[in-house]
Amino acid sequence: MLQRGHARQELRDSLLSVSRQLDLSPGEAHPFPEEKTWTFSQHAPFNAVYETNRRSAYLMTQRIKRHPFLALFDAADASASTAARHSTTVPTQALFFLNDPFVHARADALAARLQPLGDDAARLDRAFRLCFSRLPTPDERAAAAAFLADYAASLSLPEPQARQAAWAAWLRVLLGSNEFCYVD
Repeated sequence: MLQRGHARQELRDSLLSVSRQLDLSPGEAHPFPEEKTWTFSQHAPFNAVYETNRRSAYLMTQRIKRHPFLALFDAADASASTAARHSTTVPTQALFFLNDPFVHARADALAARLQPLGDDAARLDRAFRLCFSRLPTPDERAAAAAFLADYAASLSLPEPQARQAAWAAWLRVLLGSNEFCYVD
């Protein structure tokens, strides 16, 4: 979770943590291609993104191209010294939470984490405690119940899968909320 104007690596780490997918082991060497296979040149430079569930501090940083997540959320430019970071709030950031496979996978994992709790009230309480460190208000409970029922009913899936998909969709809403993304 972030304070306004601070680094965005914490946001990625929070998404991994709340879904219980954050790998706390120390970083290791990135899986670069074998040197004998290199054919990089000025016009075809090395360019790769190595996905990992380790903390964002261990993400590979290239000067030629920034990591897609970090670039979207105002990470510092690796080619220059950066005394202060700019902070933006743009539509592409909100769309990331709705559409990106990274967020979908975290929401799916969080939904699976909540599944054993038995009933929706317990799941909702746990989701709010994990995401916001508080319980939901009565209005939030009503909104969640309506969303879950409507979303599950709109799917052509058997009940258990429709309910799980509805929970994952609701959790994407929570994970993309200002309350999850920012600490004021």
